[in-house]
Amino acid sequence: MLSSLGYAIAWRFTVIRTALAIGLVRIASSIPIIQDKIKKYNEKHFLVPYEDFWQSWCSWEMLRIVINQELAELERTAKLGLPAPNCKLVSTDGKTEKRLLDFARGDRPLNDFTKVVREYADVADFLVVYISEAHPTDGWKWSNNVEIPQHKNLEERCEAAEILKSSQCPAPIMVDTMDDEATKAYGAFPERLFIIQQGKIVYEGGMGPYNYDLEEVKNWLENGKIEVKIYE
Repeated sequence: MLSSLGYAIAWRFTVIRTALAIGLVRIASSIPIIQDKIKKYNEKHFLVPYEDFWQSWCSWEMLRIVINQELAELERTAKLGLPAPNCKLVSTDGKTEKRLLDFARGDRPLNDFTKVVREYADVADFLVVYISEAHPTDGWKWSNNVEIPQHKNLEERCEAAEILKSSQCPAPIMVDTMDDEATKAYGAFPERLFIIQQGKIVYEGGMGPYNYDLEEVKNWLENGKIEVKIYE
């Protein structure tokens, strides 16, 4: 963890750097050829039509969210090779509380990525942790998106998680508490991949959506290990 002085310096640097970067991108995106490149790049990572998010691209709401993401990265306690934070989670019906590591059995790796659940269910346990909304209707939103406002209490968060559950997600779904314990510990907003084995982080993915690398997870599960990039 950073010292108080180190954190204060890093906080200021992060805010200034992020604001400048978004400002420059917003200016550059007024140039048609650059706008087209941004369009192709973002549609690749966001998987939504360009027009759905362009109006909110590099807006004040986006700036606020990105700054919060960068600051959360400074405070993240889940680190490669260290014990995995065993955060409290809640079932989607709000009735049951469990700990994250309750979902790992023996030496099998625990991974929060669901798209490879069926293919690798024989070698790994999978878990999805539903956290706060990245694009709520009352925040930085896209058009033609699911209409979900930011959760004001655990009941609303559980109700939103039930929507994900109804999509027939093949992995167990648990909900982060309203103090965002898991989100903060794992620097998970808006999405992130981790593999946990024997209570330790053996793979840490980059912050989504741009560093959300599914192939790294598949390679790890196929080969037992890979040369992992460490995102600091």
